[in-house]
Amino acid sequence: MLSSLFSKESTVGIDIGSSFIKAVEVTPTTQGWEVAAAAVEPCPRETMKDGVITNVHEVAAAIRGLLREAGIRATGAICGISGSQVIVRQVQFPKMTEAVLRKSIKYEASKYVSSSIEDSVVEFEIIGDAEEPGQMNVWLVAAPREMIDSRVAVLESAGLEPLAIDVEAFALIRSVVELSSSDRYLHETVALVDMGASHTDVNVVSRGEFALTRNIPIAGDSFTNAIKNLTGASFDESEQMKLEMARQCPLDELDSGDSECRSWRVVQPLIDELIREIRRSINFYHSQFPEGHTEAFVGKVILTGGSARMLGMDRYMSSKLGIPTEVARLFEDSAISIEKLSPDFLDKHRPVLAIGAGLAIKELIADVKQKAA
Repeated sequence: MLSSLFSKESTVGIDIGSSFIKAVEVTPTTQGWEVAAAAVEPCPRETMKDGVITNVHEVAAAIRGLLREAGIRATGAICGISGSQVIVRQVQFPKMTEAVLRKSIKYEASKYVSSSIEDSVVEFEIIGDAEEPGQMNVWLVAAPREMIDSRVAVLESAGLEPLAIDVEAFALIRSVVELSSSDRYLHETVALVDMGASHTDVNVVSRGEFALTRNIPIAGDSFTNAIKNLTGASFDESEQMKLEMARQCPLDELDSGDSECRSWRVVQPLIDELIREIRRSINFYHSQFPEGHTEAFVGKVILTGGSARMLGMDRYMSSKLGIPTEVARLFEDSAISIEKLSPDFLDKHRPVLAIGAGLAIKELIADVKQKAA
């Protein structure tokens, strides 16, 4: 959506969540890319509403402190957006050149964007000819201008040059699927499920190509607030209780009947509802294909985000969905070197770095492709 004409020696991906800010600095090397530094710090509370950063000064100050403590020196930054107001969908338009579509994209997009098109930033990518004669397939992306502008303002206020504002789903595909050195996810259909604090994103990827995204308003904060309402504890205390519960009784042991933790009784129904919504998303994708079509079947669910770190979440979800589920093994099978990151830091934060890494690599990959062309 926003592009720089200048390549950078290194870039930093800034993943601003409602709970944590994650930064990943990636540097080109002769062998590929290397994570030069990474950091995770709490995001100031109540500084974001509906995906829009409402307190630019406070979030920018937090980013400056995070970059300083992590020793991140890159000045070019890429930020991400997601949520129910970010529209990503494949549509059909009459065949035309990119230049012609650029002039008419707002009119064409207005058929698919529920909010004011004048208050939205709209981008597109022409995929190719559609089956219907005279038509072409196009990926359409639209987001509230206020959401984009708030991230640009935060990066600039933090002393960074905004190189791009990317869709978080695309960043996830980049880091988890495209940069896998074994290409293990490029030959099947997988669901990337990013479990954040305020919402969960389900992204279906078929043979390396983005196919579907859906936003579900059930995530880590939902579980924490359920404990808070039950116990009367503060939000921070309830968050610690949630993590301690998972350590004492992993999720996949809940159905054994051995758990005596009463808080799970209010959290488990929310987790089950989230899993039902994930199943609906997968079933919707499946319904778009003729019966027996090989691409229709999601063969694996890959978890990222903070809530993916809850012990037993992958096994519990797998048992409920009937689909093999794993927490993303980010950097374990990757074209990105991580020698400069400590094992302790990776063990604690690996699942939450996926979007930041995908953001950081965006412009570096674009530079490589441009030079190759």
